[in-house]
Amino acid sequence: MLGIPTPLPAAIAAGVLLLASAGSAIAQSATTTTIATTTTTTTSTTLLPHPFSAATRSCVRAAKRALRACGHGATCRTDYETTYSKCFASGSGVTCAKRCVGRETTCITSLPTTKKTCRKACVTSRKADVLACRRIANGDTLWAGGDASCLTTAQGTFDLCRAVCADSIVDCRNAIKFCVANCANL
Repeated sequence: MLGIPTPLPAAIAAGVLLLASAGSAIAQSATTTTIATTTTTTTSTTLLPHPFSAATRSCVRAAKRALRACGHGATCRTDYETTYSKCFASGSGVTCAKRCVGRETTCITSLPTTKKTCRKACVTSRKADVLACRRIANGDTLWAGGDASCLTTAQGTFDLCRAVCADSIVDCRNAIKFCVANCANL
């Protein structure tokens, strides 16, 4: 009896998850889910962050320009955090923005470690995929192209995984967009 090697379904699932995460890292879209019962309907929606007010948008752009002009100096990021948070309504808006920009800074600071861990996971997954490909019995029709197709898929999954790791900063940038959407504007 022919069976699917145990690591192979896990490798396929990992590839699907990587494809899904790559798409979500690049583009955001509105999603609507409707759950119906015999008497009621509930709808939940994930929307893109709301646009800033004109005053907040102008202030945020100026803060970002100042950060780019400053470069990578020791106080540049700290000055940016302070200036950026002042672009929101005093009180709770400033506190909320400080928290969000602080999280972004932490995310950006930890990128080297995050990327290293991510790349190690890609290599581990690739080893498991290649091992699973080598376990395919001769003449098995699980993969239309046999071992070559399996190895090509394993390489494609590895390449996609590495691309997701390389674009980890996108996650930091998207996180702040959604975080500051909850902060009161000027």
